[in-house]
Amino acid sequence: MIEDLNLLRVFYYVAKTGQISKAAELLNVSQPAISQQIKTLENQVQFKLFFRSKKGVKLTNDAQEIYSYCKAIFTSVESINHTLQNISSLDSGTLRIGASDTICKYYLIDKLKVFEQAFPKIRYRVTNCTTAESLNLLKNNDVDIAFVHFPVSHKQFTFQPCLTLEDFFVCSYDFDCSKIKSLSDLTRYRTLLLEKSSHSRKFLDANLLRYNIQLQPKFELASLDLLIEFAKKNMGIICVSRQYIKKELENKELKIIDLKEKLDTRSISLAYDKNTISKAAQRFMEML
Repeated sequence: MIEDLNLLRVFYYVAKTGQISKAAELLNVSQPAISQQIKTLENQVQFKLFFRSKKGVKLTNDAQEIYSYCKAIFTSVESINHTLQNISSLDSGTLRIGASDTICKYYLIDKLKVFEQAFPKIRYRVTNCTTAESLNLLKNNDVDIAFVHFPVSHKQFTFQPCLTLEDFFVCSYDFDCSKIKSLSDLTRYRTLLLEKSSHSRKFLDANLLRYNIQLQPKFELASLDLLIEFAKKNMGIICVSRQYIKKELENKELKIIDLKEKLDTRSISLAYDKNTISKAAQRFMEML
């Protein structure tokens, strides 16, 4: 029985190269050490492994079968080491991300573009879903990282803040909002809000509740982009993060309503499980 697999490794490299000197160079050991290990292996298997000549060494008939097994084993080991090296250097691998459409469009896509340019061989799988769904995917190890609207309560994960969001009530640039001075004034006007199930809507409702205000929206929409388009068409007042309407503010399509009360800030945060995070995800986090 062969107890030291290193003996087989030495045997494999000697047989593969056909020369003890080349095997010694590849394994970074001395030629006498190689010769001694071959002799030890021959004593264990109790038959000769190589014929020696001036040109090098050649396998005996009995050693041919052993070599075929060793070739399969150590070729696989070499492939594993190559894969590990590629993963470590990000020459291969897949980065799996959970994030909402809004986060993808207004934050994530620019970050992915920079990362993809730095590591062009990485593949990506982005699952578009809500904050709650993204966290559930992360819990089930279906994604490596999740970008979510924070705050959320989840003790299993670590959260890394990425972008602070400032929420404001906004309207069409042509709308006369001069009489709206307070959050309570909004109850007399047409409002458009995201669906109640969305994280952003829940956060807004909790904010308003502190001022004993509950809005009854004329429209409830699932898409922030649609909400913005409705507001641009002067169909009502919406609540949105300033970071999501930079272009509309610059182009004077929308304007912020100046209210005496300020809504709490929130953030886009990266959620991850520090016990299972992949190498690609770690490097992406470092870039952020």
